[in-house]
Amino acid sequence: MAEYREVRHMRLYLKEPRTERLRKSAEGRLRYLLSTGWREVERWHADDYLTVRVERSGHAPRMTRLPKPPPQLPRPPRQGQGRGGPGGRGGPGGFGGRGGPGGPGAGAGPR
Repeated sequence: MAEYREVRHMRLYLKEPRTERLRKSAEGRLRYLLSTGWREVERWHADDYLTVRVERSGHAPRMTRLPKPPPQLPRPPRQGQGRGGPGGRGGPGGFGGRGGPGGPGAGAGPR
């Protein structure tokens, strides 16, 4: 069986253009990858960032894709064809309706 190799190209941003000084987050990201078994293979320089190629090898993952879930059952029909009870949207109301300043029953307006 062929050797399993995982390759990533990461763009790491610099503190100052055209230098090797990485930003804190980029430095931490690279340090984390190197500590978890990744190897830095190549670097490409640009004005504002470095592109770093890192790779790791080892056992192939057991399952690369999850199986598709079975189709869902159709929903049961809804009971009743009402438009909402007291306080529901679309009607003059009842308790707990949409009120507040300027809402239903506010009066004639400012004096």
